[in-house]
Amino acid sequence: MATIDGAVQNQPQQQQPLPAQQVVFAERLNQAVQQQLNLEALKNRATTLFKAISRILEDFDVYGRTNTTPKWQDILGQYSMVNLELFNIVDEIKKVSKAFVVHPKNVNAENSTILPVMLSSKLLPEMEVDDNSKREQLLLGMHNMPVSTQIEKLKTRIEMIGAACESAEKILAETRKAYCFGMRQGPAIAPTLDKAQAAKIQEQENLLRAAVNFGEGLRLPGEQRQITPTLPMHLIDVLNAGDGVQSFNETSGMYAKSTPLTSNNISSQGAVIQVR
Repeated sequence: MATIDGAVQNQPQQQQPLPAQQVVFAERLNQAVQQQLNLEALKNRATTLFKAISRILEDFDVYGRTNTTPKWQDILGQYSMVNLELFNIVDEIKKVSKAFVVHPKNVNAENSTILPVMLSSKLLPEMEVDDNSKREQLLLGMHNMPVSTQIEKLKTRIEMIGAACESAEKILAETRKAYCFGMRQGPAIAPTLDKAQAAKIQEQENLLRAAVNFGEGLRLPGEQRQITPTLPMHLIDVLNAGDGVQSFNETSGMYAKSTPLTSNNISSQGAVIQVR
């Protein structure tokens, strides 16, 4: 009987099922929302971009291990394609991120440092203390006053703060205008020339062009010429012949037989260089 009772007692223990492990299902979005935001295609594009970047990094690893010179033209082409695809994906993700708000569920000592402060619903302790002290300083001496007086004093302070902000904005605008700094329309445009100034500049350009091309305005008149008698005879001939207007024919540089080579012939064979 004892053995039968022991067997009967052990039987319920053997029949007790093992506790089933709790299966945690990932939270999925509505199918219509997925199709509207085109999340599947966006995921595929992001995966393809990840593989392309991985291939480029592997190529650089191979170049470093084998000490070979990479083909920079191909690498720059791959980089431009990856950069363009990344820009397009980021643009698409902006549309998706506008439809969702992230609320952190589990905050512990490990992930608290990486959570941005903007996700918190309260100010930081030091910011909260500073805010409270400023509020108390603002309301100091106004607790015992009637409500109407407190409102008037607060309005006066608000007007003072508004006037200070307006004056600061005016000073900043004048500074930007004076130094052409931070202005959307760019630097100030220089004033246009009037007709008299433009005509004067055009006349000076014409005189300069005529002086360079034809030598006008550079020769001295006959009464102002002074040839020093101390010059040698051959230099006097060259200077006298060079001051006049010269004409050149097509046979310049060709001499007949028994033609004497004089200083006048040498001076008449010079070439005139004109600037156009």
